[in-house]
Amino acid sequence: MLYPVSPQPKDDGDSRFLCNRMSRSIPYLSCMKWFVDSNALKRSDSPCFKCPQGQDNREEFARD
Repeated sequence: MLYPVSPQPKDDGDSRFLCNRMSRSIPYLSCMKWFVDSNALKRSDSPCFKCPQGQDNREEFARD
């Protein structure tokens, strides 16, 4: 059996979590995309604007 030499990323994009602001299960990568877009464009009407879960997801992704 072959094993990868480098560690595999924890998040392959298919994992989901329960978003408190949207009250539904969404993929981590979608969360990060929506979080970054809404904050970069200052869309304060978006539920992702300054979302603490989105910030945590982004920081966790950046560490890996």
